[in-house]
Amino acid sequence: MRKKLGARLETVLSLIDGGVRLCDVGTDHGMLPVAALLTEQAKSAVATDISGKSLKKAAILAEKEGVPLVCREGDGLAPLKEGEADVVVIAGMGGQEIIRILKESDLPISRFILVPHTHASEVRKYLKERNYLITHDVAVKERDHFYFVIEADCTAPWQEHSLYFGREGKDFTEYRAARLEKIDRLLSVKQDPSLEEEKEELLNADRA
Repeated sequence: MRKKLGARLETVLSLIDGGVRLCDVGTDHGMLPVAALLTEQAKSAVATDISGKSLKKAAILAEKEGVPLVCREGDGLAPLKEGEADVVVIAGMGGQEIIRILKESDLPISRFILVPHTHASEVRKYLKERNYLITHDVAVKERDHFYFVIEADCTAPWQEHSLYFGREGKDFTEYRAARLEKIDRLLSVKQDPSLEEEKEELLNADRA
């Protein structure tokens, strides 16, 4: 594939174990599922998007790369049929939208890989409520922004995990310093118990 994946999607690709049935929700350009098929991380892949224009781009890329990507227009997981995916990726949208998509589907999925652009803590809280195990939570810096790539095992129970952040990845140390600086600025204006709690967890993260 000529165009390289960004840091976020490279991290997602690294978490897709070889030979799975993949669904990429909100696929946009389709680069992730096409890359997964090319590298044999996925043996099959369904790309969904609410935008027909985005799906057309994905279909063109798949045809150019010679991979059998199935493209379906629709909202969230609605276009996916039972048994078509073991692993579902939802990236490129806010955490509240990710939670909505998860709530509206009752398909039996083994694993989710989620990349919330906002409200990552709410996504972790939702996974805790569903009793899903967070197996990876990787801090990723892309351009000037930090993101978390969160993998959840739906077949294993929740274990203790910070709702504020994940400590994996080479970018976590830089994220931690930047976030602590921002928290201190916010707390200098107004006290906030949740920010105090997050600060305490971040300060102790390197000791855990």
